[in-house]
Amino acid sequence: MRDDGRHSGGIDPFEPPLDRSEITRSVDQLIGSGVDTLLFSAGVEGGMVIYDSRVAQKLGDNVDTWTHPVHYRDARHIRQMIADGHDRLKLLCDRCHDKGFWFFPGLPLDIGSFISPRGHGRTSDFVLHNPQFQVGNDDDPHARNLPATRFSFLYPEVRRERFLIFEELLSRYEVDGVEVQAEFPPLCKLKQVQELTPIFTQWLRDLRSAAQRAAQAQGRRKQIFVSLPADAKSWKSIGYNVAVWVSEKLIDGLICTSNFAETHDQDLDLTAAVKLTRNTSCRVFAAAHSRIGGQLDQKATQAMVWAAAANAYHLGADGFGLDDPHWFSWPWTHEEYDTLRLLGQPGMLAGANKHYRIVSARKGNSVPGRTVDTSSPLPRLLAEGKPVSVALRIADDLAGWSALGRIRSVRLCIRLTNLDASMNEVKVELNDRRLPSTILHLNDLTYRVIKGSAVIPFGYIFDYELTPDYYPRQGYNTVRVTLVRKDPSIEVLFEVYEVDCLIDYRLHRNFEPEPLAY
Repeated sequence: MRDDGRHSGGIDPFEPPLDRSEITRSVDQLIGSGVDTLLFSAGVEGGMVIYDSRVAQKLGDNVDTWTHPVHYRDARHIRQMIADGHDRLKLLCDRCHDKGFWFFPGLPLDIGSFISPRGHGRTSDFVLHNPQFQVGNDDDPHARNLPATRFSFLYPEVRRERFLIFEELLSRYEVDGVEVQAEFPPLCKLKQVQELTPIFTQWLRDLRSAAQRAAQAQGRRKQIFVSLPADAKSWKSIGYNVAVWVSEKLIDGLICTSNFAETHDQDLDLTAAVKLTRNTSCRVFAAAHSRIGGQLDQKATQAMVWAAAANAYHLGADGFGLDDPHWFSWPWTHEEYDTLRLLGQPGMLAGANKHYRIVSARKGNSVPGRTVDTSSPLPRLLAEGKPVSVALRIADDLAGWSALGRIRSVRLCIRLTNLDASMNEVKVELNDRRLPSTILHLNDLTYRVIKGSAVIPFGYIFDYELTPDYYPRQGYNTVRVTLVRKDPSIEVLFEVYEVDCLIDYRLHRNFEPEPLAY
């Protein structure tokens, strides 16, 4: 579970001062949740840290007049804790160990991409006073979305600035290790990644040496986790030689994230990471983000989270975690705790309700700062006579559960925009088999007002309640949509906008939760 130390249960929601018990609230809320590891972001993207560091500036250290009320509050909290003699990081670390959690503070390597005004207190003097260390304009076409202000790791001064903080986290505190947050853009120009690769690997070697020294001094194992894109094709393009990291035992874990920035992606390609780390001491973890950008739900639902975790375990992940500090409303309710408790239990997840969905670049789901191909599978233009095929991965053994009488329903829902089902002919196939109209339920969204807002885009949902002979298989499934005949009287674009598979389980055969109507 990630905690950025500021938002949910951190220092943003409460007015100063905080007492000692409130400082460790983010740990206490994990008790009984099923979570076993806390990843704590000890610094922000502008280079500042949010604990009493001896080697780095603390948030707001270089601000006289504030221009952001929330960050102003954060800085007041940090100063008050220090004045009261509370070492925030030590309190969190000790509380984690007292309650049986692993504790891994971490830092972003990229400290220049988001340079905020000085009055926000998030950007360090090192970043503000050293523009010569910026990557600068990059004429490579793949760099068109990358911020020119990000700092280049080719400069020894930049590497040392980050290294000293990581070294402090390892040696000054009895942490279980550190997380190197390296999922952001390349720390150099794209044409320089081959030069960066050995330099960054050496930086990890130095960090491993620092971890070993700290481990020997404290008598405590110190692990190094690296968060990076799950897609192995991107590793080379951003200068990461992960095979060497694993073979030299420079790292203990890969935290794999989606190429779709902050978007809930259930289909992380963990294949290469799992294959590379099998029979080694390095583990693979899947990190899930929350945003779906829906009209009724902005965040992934419980069944969506469970589906993402089930897919990750099916692909061989050693663990699954939530990588977004804004996952839930806060304070957490019973629904949040119910969601969390299953995430570390693959066996229990197997028979839990799932909502599988294919990533759709809906409004708000932009993908900034990536160099690999991040075009979303959906939406796709639906033209007459030109089939649209998309891949849907599910982890469930539906045939096995069906034989036990455990499945209540399996639904495949295809949302098509601008299309009137009565005026157009559409064919939907699942794994090369046409789904019959006898299991189809149409849901008309041509114009609907739900919760005071018109549903957009307009169109229809083709909702198939699948019978056992049409159940999707475990792994990848092909969903194909064909516009067989188009209404000639309308000239608007049709799209395959969303594809969802919803699986609802019974607790036991012939056991319904509400058997009586009154």
